[in-house]
Amino acid sequence: MQCPSCQSTMHVIQYEGVSIETCGGCHGQWLDNGELGKIVSVRERYFNPEERRAIAESVTIDGRRIENLIRDLKCPKCGGATTPVNYGGDTGIIIDRCTGCRGIWLDAGELDKIQMVVEGWEDALPDDLRKFGPRLRMVQEKEKDDDDSSQHPNKDESLISAAIGGIFNLFG
Repeated sequence: MQCPSCQSTMHVIQYEGVSIETCGGCHGQWLDNGELGKIVSVRERYFNPEERRAIAESVTIDGRRIENLIRDLKCPKCGGATTPVNYGGDTGIIIDRCTGCRGIWLDAGELDKIQMVVEGWEDALPDDLRKFGPRLRMVQEKEKDDDDSSQHPNKDESLISAAIGGIFNLFG
């Protein structure tokens, strides 16, 4: 497989128990659809403070706006076009997702940065639930009451209530 960024030959490595393709030239990585989810859910690797500092210094999150990006990466798997996506909605880590096979291209260092972001979210969640849990429960109850009193519940309100319930079921 050829690297979509520098056209070097990519090779397969094991990363957190998942086979991914990596480029020896630019050190970017190709993940097939679903592989990023597997990697971040495993959490075999924990980053110590020195590693976090080194990764933070080597990978800059510059807050670029997606609309201003000029990317012309072709999927190395299916040849489809890729589109830039801000990982997690607002992290500033811009990844490229194939519109065809849904694979993901990560520039050098982005996989480690994503893992650190996810670890941070997971580590902060218990404190956030203690802090915001009572308010979330009030919102959930209000949405449930609104759904029960309406003949046609608002799909967004039902989704909000279900999402809050899911958070409490997983982490509460």
